[in-house]
Amino acid sequence: MKKKKLSILALLAGALPFIASCSSDELVAENQSNPNEISFKTFVAGTTRASSVADVTTTNLTSFTVNAMQADTETAYFSNAVYTGTSGGTFTCATKHYWPAVESLDFYAYAPAGNDQVTYTNYKTFTVTPTAGTNPASQVDLVYAATKGKTKSTSGASGVTLNFRHTGAKIVCKVKNTSTTLKFGVEGWKVGYLSPTGTFTFADTNTDGRNTGSGTTLTFGQWGSHTAASVATEYASTFSKVDVAVSASETGLDGEMILVPQTLTAATAYASSAVDTTLNGTFIAVKLYVLDNTSDFLVAGGGSTASPTTIWAIWPIGGYNWEPGKKYTYTIDLAGAGYYEKNTATVPSGGSDTSLDPILEGAEIKFVTVTVDDWTDVAKTVPES
Repeated sequence: MKKKKLSILALLAGALPFIASCSSDELVAENQSNPNEISFKTFVAGTTRASSVADVTTTNLTSFTVNAMQADTETAYFSNAVYTGTSGGTFTCATKHYWPAVESLDFYAYAPAGNDQVTYTNYKTFTVTPTAGTNPASQVDLVYAATKGKTKSTSGASGVTLNFRHTGAKIVCKVKNTSTTLKFGVEGWKVGYLSPTGTFTFADTNTDGRNTGSGTTLTFGQWGSHTAASVATEYASTFSKVDVAVSASETGLDGEMILVPQTLTAATAYASSAVDTTLNGTFIAVKLYVLDNTSDFLVAGGGSTASPTTIWAIWPIGGYNWEPGKKYTYTIDLAGAGYYEKNTATVPSGGSDTSLDPILEGAEIKFVTVTVDDWTDVAKTVPES
């Protein structure tokens, strides 16, 4: 018989709006030898975020694209100018651009330039389709900056600050094990039943105020036109097997992901009672097998005790939005072993049950009918002769 509840923990850090965002990366446009030329220089202030190749940081940013608009008419002063350079040095454009004598300029910038996951509509609108599969480092970290009303007289000598913000949401997975009798082998994690594409449209405001103020992050409302979420859309990270011992404290799994901010609707059931039917909502999953800690016998997974193989164990997540510029860290207690990602259809003949199937259901050795025989009466007469 299936059970709808299983004692598991999926602890989420960063899901609520009041959680602080990731650090922004700041670039400073400053005067070089010619105060008339608009040029850029990186400003390194110890805010780089290591751990994912996909991250755009002050130290690894080598190019970005700038659009300059005349502030009073919103017509282009120059468009799609790619500035290149290295951290701590000057960023210049192959075609030099100079300050107008009087007019104010609004600057809109983004990085990385020319990524095939980003479709550019105009200087404020981008459609993002993260790369699926098992290489999270190939996903794009689209960052955006805007600062308005700059003139030669106020900024030509002192420089223009561009404060870049992350348009995507970062997803991180950690595991722990509170069981004292089970241990695990883990070799991957994934998130699934997502929208594969969304469109970011920048609101007409500054991104000034690095890591401070009401506008520290971009807003969820700046994302729209999401394609429909489906069970076919999932993003995975796989790696060499990691052993998780009994009573293990939390440890991070490889493969941080940068995905489209969107509304998550948690999986509650399988789509039907038919065998191998898939889930109906969002989940996070860990690829694992389960061993008895004392005997090393295979408790759950594929293969055999002599050669165990992993299966996907899922935990539903959702009921909130992934928001831009926020890092969501999911810490999963493996002790409950999660649910099967497809319906096992272990229901009585003719029955119908779409509730989630716990992987450890029926795995625990227990005794449900315990009886003791009554004494058997034997009558004896004394003396017996």
